[in-house]
Amino acid sequence: MRQDEAANHSSENPDGPGPKPAETSRVSLAIITDPGQANAFGTLHGGVLLRLADECGAVAALRHAGQGQITTAAIDSMTFLSPVYVGERVELQAEVTYVGRSSIEARIVISAEGLLGDRRRKVAEGYGLYVSLDDSGKTLRQVPPLATENDADRRRDEAARIRQAARLARRAEAKSG
Repeated sequence: MRQDEAANHSSENPDGPGPKPAETSRVSLAIITDPGQANAFGTLHGGVLLRLADECGAVAALRHAGQGQITTAAIDSMTFLSPVYVGERVELQAEVTYVGRSSIEARIVISAEGLLGDRRRKVAEGYGLYVSLDDSGKTLRQVPPLATENDADRRRDEAARIRQAARLARRAEAKSG
């Protein structure tokens, strides 16, 4: 969101908070994998990683929203790059990359490493889209805009708008057919 857009966004709710920088939403989650999370070949099920990614992304979205509840609208563009093996340490990191009126996108990066100092490797990356709700969980709640402070933020914002347009198109297609 450009600064002028952020100003317009925050002026919709003059009593609401101003733009928040992405780094204030940054969160990480780490686990040690166990056999109950793996398939017969000793590698983690993708669904286990998706569940963890959803949890990590939702916490980042909740940090940005600052109150209320968060629900998942979409997990998309999750690309798996490498298997994760039983006994490895898996770390997920999420940070908000896009904010609409009540929607919040988070980029989620998953890394893995052995416990004996093996090289840490990126194993997956993707995006989650979350919706902010009031405390009852029934009404959409407006969230603070995402701060845009430099060229890197402007590039982030443009890429996020493209992802959001693609998500909206997929949603419309899913509803129609």
